[in-house]
Amino acid sequence: MNRHRPPGAGDDAPWARLSDLNDEELLAALREVITAADPPPQWSIDLAKDSFAMRMADAELAALIDDSELVGAAPGTRGDAPRLAVFDCETMSVEVEVSPGLRTGSWQLLGQLLPPAAARVRVRRQDDDRSWVTADELGRFMIDQVPAGPLSLVIEIEGRRPIITDWISVS
Repeated sequence: MNRHRPPGAGDDAPWARLSDLNDEELLAALREVITAADPPPQWSIDLAKDSFAMRMADAELAALIDDSELVGAAPGTRGDAPRLAVFDCETMSVEVEVSPGLRTGSWQLLGQLLPPAAARVRVRRQDDDRSWVTADELGRFMIDQVPAGPLSLVIEIEGRRPIITDWISVS
């Protein structure tokens, strides 16, 4: 069968038998045509696979509701002021101050859980799995030497569903 025949070139053309395909076969044929015509870049495929692997289906999502980087610096303020990002979900808010770390090119995250709660907190990244830190009973935590790039936080409080923040990028 010649897969490159123009439409109407005969009954052996692949589109001539589309009505004979079940849903799975039709999707496979469509995937083949789209991939041949405009293949996705490899980085996009890798990112999608990594994102799927990092999902936590039972977690509660804390959405980004405020980010000083998106607003920009107010007139008359220092240009090197720390960035403040605020995430919110039904059960909790997470405030994170992002400032330059001790090592060049690294970042420090100072966080506060509201209402205050003792918890375990971890930075999720595409390229590495950082270890857990402890938020004290007042909900305060610090994570140092975080490399630049996209990140998300995972918060685990005993007896509750995990909380995952939206992704932000630090650079």
